[in-house]
Amino acid sequence: MTGSERRTAIMDQIKNSDRPVSGSALAKTFQVSRQVIVQDIALLRATDKNILSTNKGYVLYRPDNKNGHVKRTMAVQH
Repeated sequence: MTGSERRTAIMDQIKNSDRPVSGSALAKTFQVSRQVIVQDIALLRATDKNILSTNKGYVLYRPDNKNGHVKRTMAVQH
């Protein structure tokens, strides 16, 4: 698998996941080091992919509306 193919597959995994995807999980899936995944994510971000890093892994930033505003819902119990 070439680097370009791997980056396309990484984007597919992040897009199709309903939870953050860890760098370690991606590294294991593609049989490369976690550092290679970090570099791939950097290259994807350089091509205007909206990938965010969280403490649980990588997620794709998807604004809830066309204005680019983020909608947050909080559950509270009084």
